[in-house]
Amino acid sequence: MNDPHRLAGALLAEQGQPGRPARWTIDSDGTRTDDGRYSYRNPANPFAPPPHRLVRVSAALRP
Repeated sequence: MNDPHRLAGALLAEQGQPGRPARWTIDSDGTRTDDGRYSYRNPANPFAPPPHRLVRVSAALRP
């Protein structure tokens, strides 16, 4: 890649801007989800991973 700044701009261009701070919740099974419109961890978004993968992501990121 000759121009990493151009690549970074292209990757970020379609991600949208947050309109407010993230609101995270923890489900009874320990899954952390976000209600953000562009969040991959918002189960209401059509592009979010299936619930069993969200559980695994939360477990992997747990301190």
